[in-house]
Amino acid sequence: MEKITLIELDESFLPKMAELYKEAFAGEPWNDDWSDSKQLNEYIKDISKAYNALNYGLMIDGELAGMSVGRINHWWEGTNYNIDELCIAPKYQGQGIGSKFLELIEQKVREKGLAGIFLQTDNDKPSYHFYHKNGFNDLDMHISLYKSVRSNEPQVKDEESDCGEITYDTANLNDISELIRLRIQYMIDDFGSVSDEEREGMEKQLPDYFERELGKKLVAFVARAEGRLVAAAYLHIIEMPANSILLNGIYGEVLSVYTEPEYRGKGICTKLIQNLIDYGREAGLGRIDLSATSEGYPIYSKLGFKDKEKRYTDMRYIF
Repeated sequence: MEKITLIELDESFLPKMAELYKEAFAGEPWNDDWSDSKQLNEYIKDISKAYNALNYGLMIDGELAGMSVGRINHWWEGTNYNIDELCIAPKYQGQGIGSKFLELIEQKVREKGLAGIFLQTDNDKPSYHFYHKNGFNDLDMHISLYKSVRSNEPQVKDEESDCGEITYDTANLNDISELIRLRIQYMIDDFGSVSDEEREGMEKQLPDYFERELGKKLVAFVARAEGRLVAAAYLHIIEMPANSILLNGIYGEVLSVYTEPEYRGKGICTKLIQNLIDYGREAGLGRIDLSATSEGYPIYSKLGFKDKEKRYTDMRYIF
């Protein structure tokens, strides 16, 4: 008789998790192309090492037969288990193993005192009916968004490079010179160039600004490698008069998300923004706003940002 157990997955399972995920979604009806092993491995790392990560594995006779990759998420209605990916090895599908897996997960998260389980799936796939059968209900007000930014040109894959260890934290006053460097690089990347006059103006204003606001109204989430900052994302905390939507009047705005070119395509931006979101949630922000480029849109959408419903026309007066 098969021995079925549920375990919590740690980093040692990452290769097996990637292998299982690729196998589970390679065939019908998904047909996902995970031939880029680097992209697959980075994706599994992205989703399995989130803040408050909670990853379960279904073991059958010592073999990883299923996995649920997600995180514990705190919300005003209660604390939930948010599942980013759930899959069963093809050879175990259609045997009730998936339902058993969900049953064991539900038991575990209930023991942790969590309020519920949240997940997303395509409504035109068999998994949609599978989750319904197992007690999941549609959230009528929840809409997932995606924008493709692929062109007709062949996509160039990121080159392999030994970037060393990357660490994540928030910047402090000792990082001001590095923050200025990245800020100017961000402006060059965004506008194509920066004049000498513009550079001089930024180098004059930014040191004082960072000394006054860093760690207070401005929190800089950064990635470090090779003794320097290689990426940054700012959370500007703003207080306004309270209204019916924002009762505490406090919200955040994301500014200057930038990664040095040689470090792009490694999940660094995703990690920084997830850290920023987690911080905002713990700090009690009512919301976080940002303006997305076409390159950043899929990342932000996947992390939970949604298109704003515009009731007004944006206008600006420039002195």
